[in-house]
Amino acid sequence: MWSGVRVLVTGGRGFLGRHVVTKLLDMGADPVPIGRDEADLTDRVQALGVFKDVSADVVVHCAAQGGGIGWMRQHPVESGRDNALINLNALDAAYQSGASMFIGASSTCAYPRTPPVPFREQDLWAGYPEPTNAAYALSKRMMMELGRAYHDQHGFQAVFGLLGNLYGPGDDLDVERAHVVAALILRCLAKPEELVVWGTGRATREHLFVEDAADGLLALANHRRPDPINIGTGQEVSVADLAVAVVKATGFSGPIRFDDSKPDGQPRKVMDCSRARNLLGWHAKTSLEDGLAATVHWYREQLEC
Repeated sequence: MWSGVRVLVTGGRGFLGRHVVTKLLDMGADPVPIGRDEADLTDRVQALGVFKDVSADVVVHCAAQGGGIGWMRQHPVESGRDNALINLNALDAAYQSGASMFIGASSTCAYPRTPPVPFREQDLWAGYPEPTNAAYALSKRMMMELGRAYHDQHGFQAVFGLLGNLYGPGDDLDVERAHVVAALILRCLAKPEELVVWGTGRATREHLFVEDAADGLLALANHRRPDPINIGTGQEVSVADLAVAVVKATGFSGPIRFDDSKPDGQPRKVMDCSRARNLLGWHAKTSLEDGLAATVHWYREQLEC
């Protein structure tokens, strides 16, 4: 279905967006990546202008203002305000510019802090999100609910994927802003005396290789409802086990120390991904071991170490 289709990819030069662009090119589409150089998506006029100029058939929305748990705690305004504006302007500009479909990258962060495990889509609104990233999470909820409104009022096809914690080649090189996988890899490659890991190590996460995430997002084109779908592995990994896996992947030889003065964040985070398999025919293909190996290789190339 993608052959010859013109696709605007917001955040198309960013971590997730560049992989989406690569997948689209492989499938014969005509992707147009846009970033801050083309438009500030927090500005409605700029967003609408660039969307009308591109005149895409489909919009894949990957742009976000984000970071790891430390950055989220220090920047609740930017993570809430900026993402709310980016998401709402992108969705409205897609509709106003005549696109036939909007595919939005949402996040497992949008779930309540302690829903039943594994997280099922019907439990998305069953409580308040994890407070350390609540502003960001609520901006994602707002995007998905407004997508439903556009669908119900105008018949606009807006679909959303709730993505697991992303990692992979192209992730952040700034350890202060990086998510947990990237942060642990960067710390290990810096060869400290010990690997310091935030929290107790007991919290769990679901880690999604970025190439699988790009595949999952594009598979949502087969979905015709605004009901969000979990895009993940369905595999729960403790932070302690992840640290051990990163140590193995990087060859780090020092001890691991857990800094329990730092927050764990959400206690458990893993999704039920059966709807993606049943409705989209999609499942994640990359094991954590293989994904970490590819990611560490990319970081070594970037850091020349």
